[in-house]
Parts: sequence; structure tokens; C-alpha cells
Amino acid sequence: MEKQKSFNDLPERNETLAGRKEEKLRSLSLANFHRLLPAGWVKQGEILGLLLIFFLNLYLLGPFFGGQDQLNVFSAPLIPALARITSLLIPYNHAIRLWLIIFSLALPFSLYFFAKEVSGRKLAGFISALMVSLPLSIFLSLRISLGLLSGDGPYIASLALIPLVSLLLLKFLRHGNFWMAIASGVGAVIVALMSPLGLLILLCFSGVITFSEVLLGSGRLKLVRFGVVLFLTAGFSAFWYNPKFIILTLDSSSGQMIKSTFANLLPPSLFLVPLLLIFGFLIFENRAHLQPMFLAIFLTIVFGLISIGSGMSLISGSRFLPTLGVSFALLTGFGSIWLFDFLRFAGIIKKMLKGFSDWQEAGAIGFIAMLFGVFAGLSLLYGTDLWQLQESDVLGWSTDKSIGIWEIREQTSTAEGMIGYSITALTVLGVGLIKKKLVTG
Repeated sequence: MEKQKSFNDLPERNETLAGRKEEKLRSLSLANFHRLLPAGWVKQGEILGLLLIFFLNLYLLGPFFGGQDQLNVFSAPLIPALARITSLLIPYNHAIRLWLIIFSLALPFSLYFFAKEVSGRKLAGFISALMVSLPLSIFLSLRISLGLLSGDGPYIASLALIPLVSLLLLKFLRHGNFWMAIASGVGAVIVALMSPLGLLILLCFSGVITFSEVLLGSGRLKLVRFGVVLFLTAGFSAFWYNPKFIILTLDSSSGQMIKSTFANLLPPSLFLVPLLLIFGFLIFENRAHLQPMFLAIFLTIVFGLISIGSGMSLISGSRFLPTLGVSFALLTGFGSIWLFDFLRFAGIIKKMLKGFSDWQEAGAIGFIAMLFGVFAGLSLLYGTDLWQLQESDVLGWSTDKSIGIWEIREQTSTAEGMIGYSITALTVLGVGLIKKKLVTG
């Protein structure tokens, strides 16, 4: 009698139908075209692509170099502190403008590395970075309008760090590395010290990333890891965001705006949130190859809803629309790669390029993509009115009165401040003890 097969005798994943389908898709994907190219071409192409994005942003932001900031009222200390340091070389207001421009230049690269890590595809990162750099509506134009010519510079600057901190969180959720947990917490604190609103956006990013990872398995463990990062963030930032300071911030004009936004979103959320959760589980559960599309779709939905809830339109300069632009850039990058893989898997591209060798096919597709990017970029570049933007008080924050963070800090007593410093010290001490136990254990 034939011996019954045990669990260990079951076929490997690549021997199953699903495994063969996934392997075929992987072999047909654009990610494997680098095997057809001479060694070093892929790396050189990546460097050239990043240089192209850098010089495009430098060209678009060039007219704003050398100016001075007169509009921003900072609600967190990091950028003013950086400006104080560099004010030894250039005037303080000019240093503020310079740092805001530097962070604006950094956003496309931050987004590139995040998209590349999530999708495993350099082209997805390049398309996302190029999209977020375009001088159009919710992309670069609105970020310049709000960040450089109005009063929302700290928040716009914090967007540059959010993809990188999200990347650190993603690595920690997947692998549980101790130093990734610390890096995620410290990164979140840096964002919080740039802008409280930036921290809120980072929490939205983190929530969607954690949900996507939960769908891929080990959900309880990943939720615990996410909780650890939240705990570290709260503890490390308590020296500045002590309990009294948080209460006063929520009572400020910005805090009232945020509370009003979420109050407007509460009624539709009662049926939208369960619907989105069910949709996520049914479509994306245990489908790792669909995680990039999940992140892009859900981030776009979340920030689209928040933009609607804020009650502001594009004309009045909604504070949340630049973040919607970031998520839409990711959706464009991931969506383009997904569409290409779908067409290639279905054999449509092969039929269009019938008679081409694999090497010629790769070159043809790359050349078409390059032409598309060049013509699209030039048409958008010369169709923009970016340089006609005028300094304006879109959000009504231009004032000579000492308000914002400094006024709020004056309302916190020394004892309340010491509570915050004590919480941070205890958090650092606790992390040190945990690390020591891990090393000795």
C-alpha cells in the first residue's frame, strides 16, 4: 500500500498552480529586464534618473533661492533651531527660506526610496518621484504656494521625512530589528519637532502601512511592534510635547481645524471605515505582490477624505492637498508598474513587439518610457505658471504678533515642562536597559 504523504511531503510553492503563476509573472515583469542589460547599466541608469529629478527640482525652485521668509509662524522648534545655527553665515530669515527649500528638494528622493522598497522596482520609485516634482496643482505648485509663499512651511517641509520614517517602520514591522524600532521612533520625533500636523500625517501613513502588513500575516505581532513605535515616539517627544503642551496645542487654531476636520469625517466614516476594512481583507489578504497598490489606493482614499473633511478647496489652499499629491504620485508609480505587468503577463506587449528579441524589446520599452517622460515633463513645465505665484496670506497666518509655539510654551509652567523631560529620560533609560538585556541575553 502506498504510504500516505505527510505535511512535509507536500509540493513546494513553486510547484503549485499559484506558485507557477506567480513565478511566470515575476519572470515577465520589468524588474527582470536588468538581466538583459550589460553589468552596471542599471545602476548608472538609476543614478542618472535621480540626477534628472534633482536638477528638475533645482531648476523649478531656483527662483526662490536667496529670498527671505516673512510669513511662517512655527509650531515646532526644529527648523528655527537649524536656521539659528546657519544664521552664523546668512541672515536668519534667509536661513529659514533656505531650509524650507532644502526639504522641498529632498521630498522626491525620500518618496523614491520608499516606493522602491515597497514595490522592489526602481521604475516605480522614479515615476513617483517625477510625478511629485511636477509644477502642477496638488504637486510642487501647491507645496511652493503653501510652504514658501504662505504660512505652512514647517508642515510642507515635514513631508520630506514622512516617506523615510514610513520606510523604517515598514522594515521594523517585517523584521523586528531593535535598531529599526529606535530609528522609527526617533524619525517620528524629528517629524513631530518639525510640525505637529506632519506627525498626524505620519500616523496616517503608519496606520495604513501597518494594516497592509497585518493582511500579509502575523497580524498580532505586527500590531505589537506598531504599538512599540508609538510608545517610543510618545516617550522620546515628551520633553517638548508634554501633556499640558498637547492640550494647549489642541485648543489652538490649528488644533481646532484638525478637530473640525475629523468631526466632519465622523458621519461618513461610520460606514466607510468598515467597508474599506472588508474590501482590504477580501482583495489584498495574503497577496504580497498587491501590497504596493493597497498602500497607494488606501493612502489616496484617506487623504482624499481628509481634504474633503477640511472644507477647503484647491483655490483656498487646503493644508491636506499636498499630502494627497504625495499619495497620488505613489498611486501613479505603482499603478504604472502594475498595468505594465498585467499587459505583459497577458501577452499584449509581446504581440505589439512581435519579432523583437528580448534585448530589443527591453530597449524599445525603455526608449518609449523615456520619450513619454521627457515630452510629458516638458509640456507640463512650459504650461505652468509657477513663477507667477505671488506671496500671499492664503491661510491668514502672517502677523507681527508672537504667536504659535512660543506663546503656547509660555503658558506651560516649569513643573509641567519637567514632567515631559522626566518621561523622555525614563523612556531613554528603559530602552537602554532593554538593549543591555538583549545583548547579555
